[in-house]
Amino acid sequence: MTPVPMNYLAVLVGAIASVAIGAIWYQPALFGNAWMRAIGKTKEEIEKSFGPSKILWAFICGFFISYTMARLLSWSGMNTMRGGVLIGLLAGVGLIGATMLVDDIFEGRPRPLFYIYWLHHLVELVVIGAILGAWM
Repeated sequence: MTPVPMNYLAVLVGAIASVAIGAIWYQPALFGNAWMRAIGKTKEEIEKSFGPSKILWAFICGFFISYTMARLLSWSGMNTMRGGVLIGLLAGVGLIGATMLVDDIFEGRPRPLFYIYWLHHLVELVVIGAILGAWM
């Protein structure tokens, strides 16, 4: 396998952006209340089960997402901001959206939950792609 140039600072910033987007996305003022209704939990239940380990796991997963996006940008040769946005859109719609929709159809999840999750990941991938593409 040919070595791929990697800007680890950009990957780290992408991981931080991933956590920040999630933190904003699930605020009550945005989609937090709709998300809690869709999963059938109250604010108190969410707060009771919340802890620093969840933020750590979100960061670790955000790092893997960002690292994978960096690889995709490098392998595709689309290592510009525009290329990062396009790869993010393609991955968000074609991989994340399609996969989640099949799961949701078979599991019978509420449709609003699909849109909350999918659009969160779509925005996350587009932003990470833009960050990585700008720094590659």
